[in-house]
Amino acid sequence: MFDKQQKLSITEQQMPLARFYYGYPMHDLPEDVKAEIFGPPVDPDSVIRAENFLDWLKAPGEYEPRENAYCMFPDGSGYIATYMRFRKELDVKKLFWYLNWLNFHPKSQPEGTGNLRYKIWNPADHWDHYFINWTDKSEGIHTTESLDMGEGDRQYDTIRHGYSLRDYGLTQERIDRINDNPYGYKLAETAEWESFDFEGAHLTLGQIRPCPDGGFERRSVEWIGWRPKDGKIVRVEKTPCDEAYLRKVAYHTLIEWYHITELIDELWETYHALPNDAD
Repeated sequence: MFDKQQKLSITEQQMPLARFYYGYPMHDLPEDVKAEIFGPPVDPDSVIRAENFLDWLKAPGEYEPRENAYCMFPDGSGYIATYMRFRKELDVKKLFWYLNWLNFHPKSQPEGTGNLRYKIWNPADHWDHYFINWTDKSEGIHTTESLDMGEGDRQYDTIRHGYSLRDYGLTQERIDRINDNPYGYKLAETAEWESFDFEGAHLTLGQIRPCPDGGFERRSVEWIGWRPKDGKIVRVEKTPCDEAYLRKVAYHTLIEWYHITELIDELWETYHALPNDAD
């Protein structure tokens, strides 16, 4: 169990939402998952290169050889993929609701203290999360977080920018092939890339999709040091990256996704019918 938490303001401590911050402790990852993300890196020739990023998108039941994996490429860019299965009884519509809801600050959130809705997802690292235009993701999403599970790293400001996968080579033929599955899964035709408060970029993809034997799973991947630009995937040379960073991001990502599934049922029941700014 992780006992490191950022200190909430007095006002935040008194908000009803604070019970999700204090009442749901984060737990460590299963040992087999930790062995993958803290083990040796995979061979870079065994993973999909950024230039071929659309090959990572797959129909339910299709997988990469290693779904939890990381490596450095010879040019200094990096690759990191994470994977988890949700408990079978989880209704994933609650997760999609949360991923929109956390972009609105509660009405009592004190200025300069971040966003408690985001902090409950990862109390050790999360600080702020909001739509750039305060309405929807069309102009990007701003995030402030650290990535080391409360070990003292500085907080980083990130903006996630949306773009159309069709503009970067996603064909109707590929869409039809992935969508031709017996589970009702439909491929998202948009994705995001990330910029930061330093020079650099990450190219990202993710899927939440049905498992063939029931329930749902989450796959994600990042190419560190790449971004979409003018119809091509281009290298952003000065993006910092090393193996230690990749392991740290994988650990942070997987722990927070395991954690949100523990509290999402009560959170959804409490807030999904209330106004977007409810405390």
